[in-house]
Amino acid sequence: MTRVVGALFAACLLAAPAAADPFERLMTAMKMDDAVDILVEEGRLSALELEDSMFPGRGGDVWVDEVARIYAPAPRRAELRAVMEPLLAETDLDPLLAFMESEIGQRIMTLEISARRAFMDPDMEALANDAFTDAEETRPRLYEQVIAFTEVNELVEANVEGAFRSNAAFAFGAHEAGAFAELTVDELITQMWAGEDVVRADIESWLFAYQMTAYAPLEAEELAAYIALSETEEGQALNAAIMGGFDALFADLSYDLGLAAGRFMAQQDL
Repeated sequence: MTRVVGALFAACLLAAPAAADPFERLMTAMKMDDAVDILVEEGRLSALELEDSMFPGRGGDVWVDEVARIYAPAPRRAELRAVMEPLLAETDLDPLLAFMESEIGQRIMTLEISARRAFMDPDMEALANDAFTDAEETRPRLYEQVIAFTEVNELVEANVEGAFRSNAAFAFGAHEAGAFAELTVDELITQMWAGEDVVRADIESWLFAYQMTAYAPLEAEELAAYIALSETEEGQALNAAIMGGFDALFADLSYDLGLAAGRFMAQQDL
């Protein structure tokens, strides 16, 4: 998965109390609640489709209710905060707040969250992927900056590892519920990593297409400032906290989903 952030209107920022908790200010400025809402909605829709492929005709309304419980937004928002806050406890948040609450920062945050919403439409994602294939020639400066941003934040590797942790968590949950009984845990792990090359290629394609879409309206100097922030100690700490927070969130979601799906799958195997 890639980083997904959002923005506040400037008027709201100006009205914020000066004594507001810095961590909460940062979460609000980056609109993390909206990011979680988008991701759990995507997960909910995908999870509903599992019934057709894994236990056709057995889930019904019970499965719909289980999925709604697992992907309830409020507890997942709280979970993300609970993971991220201690990861940033030793970080000076002032430089991050100065950027995120600035005009440039707000513009970037808005573009990121808007692009993430747009990518919920598969047609939009396909169009963006097509556009990215020609981007090195049509938008060379933007292309170079997107590559630089991706590399400085190690987004491909972090998302690949996160994807397999989520897949493994789903498999472990399903196994615990009685599914995949013919496999050992070690065999499950081996199967999870079997398609690494394909997963890596898909993640690279998605990440670059998403970022080209999000950052296309920016001036080169604006994106350069964002890259410069990412290169700082505070920027690296923020990226690590975001990746750590969403990795933990997705792993928990996947485990809970696997546990719920595994109960239906185990019934089918009887």
